Formats: sequence, C-alpha cells, structure tokens
Amino acid sequence: MGIFLKRQVGRITTCVLVVAFLPCFVAANEQTILFVDDADILYRAGSERKIQPAQKRAQPVIADAKPWELAIGYCSVHRQPDTGEYQAWYQSYAGGRAKDPTRRVVLCYATSQDGIVWEKPDLDLFDFNDEKKTNIVLVGNGGRSVNYGAAVVHDEAEKNPHRRYKLAYWDFIDVEGKQVPGLCVAFSPDGIHWEKFEAPPRLQGAYGEPGQPPLVSELASSPKKRPAISDVIDLMIDPKNGRYVIYSKTWIDGPQGDRFWKRAVVRTESRDFINWSEPIVVMLPTDDDFGQLHGAPVFVHHGVHFSLVQRLDFGGYDRGGTGNMPSELATSRDGIQWQRPFQDKMFLPVSGDGKSFDAGCLWTNGTPVILQDEIRFYYGSYPSWNSDFDSSTTGIGVASIPRDRFAALQPRDEYAQVTLKPRLLTRDTKLRMNAATESGQIQVELLSEGGYRIPGFTKADAIPIKGDQLDHQVQWREKKISDLPVGKYQIRLHLENAKLFAITVTRPST
Repeated sequence: MGIFLKRQVGRITTCVLVVAFLPCFVAANEQTILFVDDADILYRAGSERKIQPAQKRAQPVIADAKPWELAIGYCSVHRQPDTGEYQAWYQSYAGGRAKDPTRRVVLCYATSQDGIVWEKPDLDLFDFNDEKKTNIVLVGNGGRSVNYGAAVVHDEAEKNPHRRYKLAYWDFIDVEGKQVPGLCVAFSPDGIHWEKFEAPPRLQGAYGEPGQPPLVSELASSPKKRPAISDVIDLMIDPKNGRYVIYSKTWIDGPQGDRFWKRAVVRTESRDFINWSEPIVVMLPTDDDFGQLHGAPVFVHHGVHFSLVQRLDFGGYDRGGTGNMPSELATSRDGIQWQRPFQDKMFLPVSGDGKSFDAGCLWTNGTPVILQDEIRFYYGSYPSWNSDFDSSTTGIGVASIPRDRFAALQPRDEYAQVTLKPRLLTRDTKLRMNAATESGQIQVELLSEGGYRIPGFTKADAIPIKGDQLDHQVQWREKKISDLPVGKYQIRLHLENAKLFAITVTRPST
C-alpha cells in the first residue's frame, strides 16, 4: 500500500510515492519535456518556437481599499498543498500618508480559498495612523528607504518550525550612526508573525546618484564588490541544490563610467539564509536594448529555470521611454546562464493606455501557483511609472496559462518534425503529449538509438493526434512500446498545422 505526499520547494509542488510494508515496489519515473528550448532536442526541421502569452484578468484580485494601500507592488503567493488555502504577502506603499516613517512601506497579508476572492484579515499587529485593525505584518526600520519588497518562501524542508516561512527584503539599518542599505531577512512560523534578523544588512547594497565609482581608498562605506545588490529582492529555493537564491536588481555603469546608468540583475545564494555569497551578474541589457532589466524573479518547473523579467522601457539614467514595464519570459538550465529568446513578444504585456490598474508597470515574482490544468501568475501593478497614486488604481492581478504552455513548437509553413535525443524506454513506458492540432495532426514515430525507423512504430503506423488536450495519449495501430526491447530510442514528432508544448515520458522504476 502507498500514499502520495506532496512536497513544495520554491513553490513547485512534486509528488513522492511513499510505500511501506512491501518487500519491493514500483514508483513512477516521470519526466515532462517543455519545448521552451532545445535542451532535449537532437534536431528539428521546419519548426519555429512561439511564446504563449499569459491571459490576464481584467480586474485586480487584491485591490487598494485601505489607507495604507496607496501603491501596491511586489507580492508572493503560496498555496497550502494539504488544504488548498492561498496566502499572499504584498508590499504596500503609503508614502506621505503615514504619520510614522516605519509605515511608509509595509508588508501586508491576505488569504483566499480559491486564489481569486481574497480577504484581508484584521490582525492587530501593527497600527497605521492610530488604526489598530490592519493586515500589516511587518513594518520598515524608518530610515531613508521607501523600497521594501515582499519576497516570501515557504520552506517545507526547514526543521525549525519558527523559521518555516522566510522573507528577504531591502531596508536601511542604522550601523554605528550611519544608515546602511542592503539585504535584510526575517523568519515566521505561520507567515503572519515575523521576527527580523537584527544585524547589519546580510549584503550591503548600492543606492545613490550617478557619479564615478569610489576610489579603492574610499571603500569603507561602499559594498565590497560591484555590481552590488539594490532595492529589488526576488527570492526562491532552487530544488536542484536546495539552496536559497536571490535575484536582485543591480546597476551598471554608463558609457562615460558613471554609476547607476541602467538596471541589470545579479544572483546570490545561501545555505543557511543568513550568510550570502558575493553577487554575480547573470543578466544584462545589451547595447542594442533600449530598455533596462528592473528585476528577474525566478522559479523552476520541470527542470527549467524560468524568469519573469521586468523589462523597463527607460533609457540610461531613466531618460527617455514610456516607463512601461511588461514581463519578458527568459529561460535557463542552471539559473546562471540565461537565454532571452522571446524579446519580441512579452509573456505578460501591458496595454500602455493608462486606464487599467496594470496598464503600465507589472511587479512580477517567482511564486507561480501550479494547478492541475493551469498555472497562475500573480503580480503587483499600477498604471504607469509616475502614476498619480491618489487617483490611480493599483492592486494584485493574476494571469494564467494552460498547464505547461509557455511556448509552442509549430511548423513555419505546414509541416515540421522534431527529433528528441535518445532516451531509455522500458516495456511499461507511456507517452503523453500536450498539444493543440487545430486543423492538422501530430504523428509520433520511434527511431532506433542510431536514428533508423522501427517497423510498427513509423509515422504511417501512428494513430494521429488531433484536437486540443493537455494529455493526448500516444499510440500506434498495431504495436505497443511493450513490444520493444528495453533500450534507448529517439522519439520523432511529425507536426502538421499543430502546436507542440510538452511531452511527458512515464516509465516505472523498481
């Protein structure tokens, strides 16, 4: 007998089959290949890859309804795997509305049963202008910073129950009478009651006006290394190595060497959430890229690192451009070397018309919610970079795609074929395909490891796949995979007016 236990790491839920009291057992060995890159492809012919933009809801699911909600930005979302309850944390900017400087930017909390209708509980933890019943769960230190963040992860592997939830954010801390900006962290047993790690910033950040870099003799008040982190902090747990990873905004120098020219992205990691590695640059705007990379939250799904890059339409030193900030989808296989193949079409676009709450600036995060048939992406937003916040709407929006449909391989004209690298097929291997054939079809054939067709498994033998399904079953007219000797085979996919998103290979392992 066995039960399935769900484990959530970095917001990606996997299932582990736990079996007891049996001398031997069989567990599923399943791999889903996403066709967002060519990592699993031997070669392909006649095909092109197209991004599949997420579909946004027209209205925010968490709207600005409280006095401290002048502008809502960064957010994180967690769905409890056992109950299905949603938790959300979001940064709320109050600015001059706040009498207390520690309330200029606050961390707020909301819950939901379905991820669409949200409640803001009256927690009575932190007041706002003498109003005690608020949903504020953390306040700032009251220094010069008004940039805070809401990067929260639920750490299922954490043994200390008081540190099950972890928060990384940007703030200023008083160190020997000086306001020092940088990375701060906090811990919570429930996501509501937070304890700050009271110490100098875990990493000192860069924050200031354009000018030449300091001389080596002037480093006492500067970060140890440039480019340093800055006031955008995006947190994740990398399931490939179990480490905590932050992708942060940084600044690169301009054509004449002045600092704070354009925004880029650095990466830092930690084993204990306290001590962090020196940041390394992982994503840069190119010389041909007019815009900037304001932030790049990351999540991992089916072995692929995805980033919802905040692509800011500003020239250097924030000159020129619209100030719009849609989200571009980038991919990586290690979280360090990144590809940006979809720069021409945004994954989360903005309308730019200035009317809707998310017409201009989207503040993405690395905590998508992966459901059985869809993936949801929550984001904070307001109409433009320089919105009149007193008269503009703001809030947390949600967009979604059908499960695993980030990008499609499709024929450039009418026909295409995609050949996968050889992989092991056993007698009980099953193949499922995530595809939409529109007016065409997909036929699957098997080739030997050396690339030769196998009788009974050719294109002509395949039962054509037609229609739009997340889980098409791959079959042949006369033969089954169980008729083949165990070994490595190439899987070839013949596309005719069809879109191919993913293929799942399931085989039992003893």
